[in-house]
Amino acid sequence: MSPDIKTVWQSQPMEDTPVSLSDLQSRASALKSRVRWRNVVLYLYSAFNIVAGGWLIYKRVFPLMTYPMILMIAAHLFVLWQVVRRAGNRRIPEGSTGLAGLSYLREQFERQRRALSSAWLWYILPFMPPFLWELGIWLHNILAHPGTAAQAASLRMFVATVVGAVLFWGTVWWLFQRGARRWRSELRALDGVAAE
Repeated sequence: MSPDIKTVWQSQPMEDTPVSLSDLQSRASALKSRVRWRNVVLYLYSAFNIVAGGWLIYKRVFPLMTYPMILMIAAHLFVLWQVVRRAGNRRIPEGSTGLAGLSYLREQFERQRRALSSAWLWYILPFMPPFLWELGIWLHNILAHPGTAAQAASLRMFVATVVGAVLFWGTVWWLFQRGARRWRSELRALDGVAAE
């Protein structure tokens, strides 16, 4: 008995499945552009903080904060390495068309989604020990001068800094989570292209 047409169709090699080359190329180009601009912003943020921290240490502007500032610079260097390692652009292999191109894009979309989903661990968390150390030194200095007008002003500035930091890092976390959701939707769209 000969196999039915459905079985023959389902068992055919998948490499011959037509996938729009222009769609693959535009998605790959959009991926590369989006990742490049996001990473440039992250690189510039870290570079600015490394230079500013180095200058503050060199000029001894905050001598009590020297060690936490050195640790903050180390955190920025670690984060830069993580951005390159986890969320950097990967080269598109030559001749990536059809299912090979889809597979490459899917892998890269998933890689970006994973990187942004776990950014709290590799991007936000490394900054917290030096930041909390700096806050501890600052609060200790405030409490060492009780009852003065300078203490009240410093305490207000301290509270404003803590609130600002919570808002800043909360926004950074939210942006990374939003980015992860966008990559998830890109993955669903890519799966829709693969299903066609």
